Amino acid sequence: MYYALIKRDGTYVKGELPDYIEKEKFCIMCAAAFGAGTTAHKEFGDDVKEVIIKGEKLSVIIEPYEGKLLAVVGDREDMEKAKELVKS
Repeated sequence: MYYALIKRDGTYVKGELPDYIEKEKFCIMCAAAFGAGTTAHKEFGDDVKEVIIKGEKLSVIIEPYEGKLLAVVGDREDMEKAKELVKS
């Protein structure tokens, strides 16, 4: 499991991402994906709880978390683990 706590503008705050990942690019794209989902969902008068980007092998789950965004490469269980790690 990998995760990143991200400001809404895409700035990396903290987390665990592999060295081969361009951390800044990953965080900006996660914030942009969440922003796009929010914009599309507002057309229906609703708020976004999460954005999921499913790949063939991995999924990225992005959720609002304490005024920021939490992005996890994994599953919902990993999201809960990441929330505990971010608290510490």
